[in-house]
Amino acid sequence: MQIKLNGKIINTESKNILELLLEYSIERKSIVVAVNMEIIKQEKWQSYTIKENDTIECLTFMGGG
Repeated sequence: MQIKLNGKIINTESKNILELLLEYSIERKSIVVAVNMEIIKQEKWQSYTIKENDTIECLTFMGGG
C-alpha cells in the first residue's frame, strides 16, 4: 500500500503504526504519531490500522533553550 510518511511517499506492507515504526527503524521513545493530522496515542499504535493514502507524521520532541 502507498502512504505518505514524514512528507515522502512510500510503499509499505505494515498493517499498523507499530509495524511501520519498526519497518523504518523509527525510534519510538519521545515521539508523537499523527495520522491525517490526528494524534494517535501510543497505546493504540498496535491496533490502529493504516489505510491506503494515509499521511503519517512522526514528530520528535526536542529540548532547547
